Amino acid sequence: MQKKFPECRKFYIFAAMENKRKAIIERSWELFRKYGIKSISMDDIAREMGMSKKTLYQIVKDKNDLVAGVIEIVKEWVSRFWQVFHDDSLNAIEQHCHQREAVKELHKQFNPTFSFDLRKYYPEFYRGLNEWRRNVIMDAHVTNIEKGKKEGLYRSNINSEVIAKLIVAHHLYTFDPTNEIFETTDIVDFEVVEQFYLYHLRGLSTEKGLKELDRLFANNKKSDNA
Repeated sequence: MQKKFPECRKFYIFAAMENKRKAIIERSWELFRKYGIKSISMDDIAREMGMSKKTLYQIVKDKNDLVAGVIEIVKEWVSRFWQVFHDDSLNAIEQHCHQREAVKELHKQFNPTFSFDLRKYYPEFYRGLNEWRRNVIMDAHVTNIEKGKKEGLYRSNINSEVIAKLIVAHHLYTFDPTNEIFETTDIVDFEVVEQFYLYHLRGLSTEKGLKELDRLFANNKKSDNA
């Protein structure tokens, strides 16, 4: 038993450090999302966590390490956001309506400063995140389009991969505030996003799909105005 005790102690120390690291990264994400990356220093993080900067550096190597950890949180969040397109309990248009509600909640927290800072000061992280997002969004939309075609809601002659690539371009370029296609005020204006949904879905839909689209979006409009 005595020989095993040091190993157990190492395990608990490691687990405690990992829990602290997780808490630091989660708090950093909250701060980065609210104020941007550049304006938050390691001193700010240490103060927020109620620890010395020396202790902070025992848990995270540097700010690059911190940003890398935050990127992993962003990936988890993005994955959940797109998971609705793999929910077989919803039809293809219902999936978009559910995502629409998630987008509406997202807009309440939107701050473009994080994206601006990531692109300017951490370009490798920015490129890596965009490449990963491209694959996730592509897979989600191909899955949704194929489902809609099988359900008779989308036109059968639609090329799923071509349309999905066009949607990826919108998400990664048109609606990226760093590209200045839309003003930040436009991006957070839900009416702009609503136009995008209708533009996309009406182009895909059969007569059956259009009826379903009108029904679902009419219901959403009622709830928006309630």
